[in-house]
Amino acid sequence: VKVNSGLLDFYSSYPVSSAWNHYANASLSKEVKASLYPVLRSQLQGKSQKKAAAMLLDFVQTAFQYKTDQDQFGYERPLFGDESFHYPYNDCEDRSILYSILVRELLGLEVVLLNYPGHLATAVCFTDEEVAGDYLTVNGKRYVVCDPTYIHAGVGESMPQLKNEKIKVVML
Repeated sequence: VKVNSGLLDFYSSYPVSSAWNHYANASLSKEVKASLYPVLRSQLQGKSQKKAAAMLLDFVQTAFQYKTDQDQFGYERPLFGDESFHYPYNDCEDRSILYSILVRELLGLEVVLLNYPGHLATAVCFTDEEVAGDYLTVNGKRYVVCDPTYIHAGVGESMPQLKNEKIKVVML
C-alpha cells in the first residue's frame, strides 16, 4: 500500500490526543485508497454486510503485527489510518480506527468505538439483517461488536475478559 510521506510527516507532528474520534473521522489518503480500495472492493463485491464486515475484520486482525504504543514509541500514540500502513506495528486503538474507516467508507455502515478499560474495539450497525452476537444499543440502533484486535474472533465476538466491563461509547 502506497502512503503519502508528506502526510505522514504532518501526522507525526500532530498533537497526541485520546479523542479517538478525531483519528477515526479522518479518511485515508488518496494514495492509500488508490492502492487498497480497488482490491478490497473486488473482494467484498456481492457479499452481505456481515460477510463483508467479517472479511474486513479478518484483514485488520491479521495484516498487521501487534505491539503496544509504549513498546513501539515509548508513549501512547494513536495512529491515523494511513500510519498503520507505514509503521511496523499497531495496537488496539490503531486497528479500531482503521477498521472503522474501512467499514464506513467501503460498506457505508455506521460504526462506534467501544472504549473498555485499557482496550478499544468497534461495533457496527448492520442494516440488511439482524446479526447475532454481542451487541449494544446506542440511540435506538443495534451495534454488533467487531473487535479488530481479538485475532480470529468473528463479528459479534467480544473478548471474554471484557464482556462484563463498563464501556464508554465513542460516536463517529
